[in-house]
Amino acid sequence: MFKNILNYRFNYLNPFVPIVIGIFAGIFGVFFLKAIHFFTEIFLVDFAGYHPPRPIGEGGSLYYQFVMEHPYLIPISTALGGLLVGIMVHFFSPESAGVGTDAAIKAFHERKELGLKTAFWKLITSAITIGSGQVSGKEGPIALIGASIGSFVGKLFNLSEKERNIALAVGLGAGIGGVFKAPFAGAIISSEVFYKKDFETETLIPAFIASFVAFIIVASVFGFSPLFFIHLPPFTGFSLYDAVGYILLGIITSLIARLMIFALDTARETFERLEVHPVFKPAIGGFLVGMIGMTVPIAIGTGYGWLQLIMMNNLEFFPPWKIVISVFLVIAAFALTLGSGGSGGVFGPSLVIGGLTGASVYFFLHDLLNFPESSTLNLTAFTVVGMVATFAAAAKAPLSTIILVAEITGGYQLLVPATISVAISHFLSGEKSIFKSQVDTKLDSPVHQDEFKYMLLNRYRVKDVMEREVITIHPDATVLYASKFMQENRISALPVVDKERHLIGMISSNDLIKACNMDLDKITVKDLMNPDPVCITQDLTLFETMSIFIENNIGVAPVVNNKKEKLLIGIISDYDIGKVLTGKV
Repeated sequence: MFKNILNYRFNYLNPFVPIVIGIFAGIFGVFFLKAIHFFTEIFLVDFAGYHPPRPIGEGGSLYYQFVMEHPYLIPISTALGGLLVGIMVHFFSPESAGVGTDAAIKAFHERKELGLKTAFWKLITSAITIGSGQVSGKEGPIALIGASIGSFVGKLFNLSEKERNIALAVGLGAGIGGVFKAPFAGAIISSEVFYKKDFETETLIPAFIASFVAFIIVASVFGFSPLFFIHLPPFTGFSLYDAVGYILLGIITSLIARLMIFALDTARETFERLEVHPVFKPAIGGFLVGMIGMTVPIAIGTGYGWLQLIMMNNLEFFPPWKIVISVFLVIAAFALTLGSGGSGGVFGPSLVIGGLTGASVYFFLHDLLNFPESSTLNLTAFTVVGMVATFAAAAKAPLSTIILVAEITGGYQLLVPATISVAISHFLSGEKSIFKSQVDTKLDSPVHQDEFKYMLLNRYRVKDVMEREVITIHPDATVLYASKFMQENRISALPVVDKERHLIGMISSNDLIKACNMDLDKITVKDLMNPDPVCITQDLTLFETMSIFIENNIGVAPVVNNKKEKLLIGIISDYDIGKVLTGKV
């Protein structure tokens, strides 16, 4: 019995595998959040005297008193954090730089194995980046950490290459689902985030299991309440004003998402051209972020606490004009953080930028155009929907984002307005994604190339692509004639047939080489031909035909009506099969 247990073949569909992934992802998620709090205390609280607000789901309070004792130390804090990250990335873990989710996506498409070393260094570098005050998100780090855990567990259980890749995706979703207390959205992200226009459906079931396990572990430490606390008036219906407002919000968030992508690309190119040692680039970026953070505190760290205050209509420290300006300042800080090589993610900054955008649109509609306030047209609702619409447009992940709006806020009545804004924002955001390693569909991913080739070759049969007008030769023809005939027609093999077109052999250019030192006028085709060539019937699939070609080391074969009568009806080559794979048939 024990022998059978030890020899048991695990795969990604066994509940035990995603449970183990979820446990590891949850534990690492707890350590990651604790590490962020630890470094925040060191860099911002103790060093700069700044106590950033936290959202309710992370132990924050609705009653916040803004204190920044030494604002001039903020740039030093962010620069020092950037320097530490630059040293760690350069000497210990180059893969920890930049956007963690993008690194996980790239590893998925390239079947690259990740491990716990990657998870550890990403945890440390990202916690320092966020804790020191730079603008970065938790999603990127925990996505790469989760993906590394999934890859490690897949290797631990000796899963196949395909199953290890699925485990990587499951770990990615579990990490996000746990840290953001959004298990449904985390599971769907594990399927959606790899493609702009497709889904990795095989990850869904195990990802749901892993995400809920990770969520339970993280929530057991930090509480089961949603990340953000919101209070919405009782739902009273959806009006024309509401619809116009959310359509406008979708349009504007699509433009903001485009601006985010442009800013990040520009910052990356600028720092790549900068002739400075790579160790110092994150420090330079961090210093510039700190300069912005001195005037706009929402551009320090994650900014989630400030979003929480805006959602609760607490504008004591953030009047409307400052919220509008902050949209662009946070975009600049976000681009400088990640473009300079800082470690983190784009999800958090997308939420902050999107929340500020949503609040700005609300002020424009309500204060300037006098749109009436309602259960869905209010500051809280527009802030929340702006958050998710911006991320959906930037990351090309609309479905998981719509689910996310309900899970991180508990605001289920916002699903309809969120769907409107997310759909418009997604469709108007263009082809560019903030994740450079995303591909359009499975057809564009190296992971699925072999699968699609197999499916395509099994879809077609020999009769669909074979050449029916076959050039043949009689067995009594001389080798000299056959040689000239093949050269004139630029062919490498000829079926040899009798008067009734029954196949009796094949002669190829390789056979003619054997006759180089012979009397070519006297040697006939019959003397050199292969009397028992490999034959193909017209009902074979192209996959079966290709297998026969490989097994027999040939590139062309005659097609006969059946193996007994051998009446020649066509010919097929590897070139004909290649035309199917390249879409020319």
